[in-house]
Amino acid sequence: MTGGGPADATNTMVFYIYRNAFEWFRMGYASAIAWVLFALVFGVTILQFRYQRAWVHYE
Repeated sequence: MTGGGPADATNTMVFYIYRNAFEWFRMGYASAIAWVLFALVFGVTILQFRYQRAWVHYE
């Protein structure tokens, strides 16, 4: 793995959480970032379900 590339150009949020928790031992900060990521994904999911036009109903 490249470790994020030069100047962390290809670094992802999940890899950033991992590095904070297990390489730099900042567990609280990594946990806070993980909660923010969870809230963002949850919010987008709720919006998609709310504004979805077609629903599939099986009988």
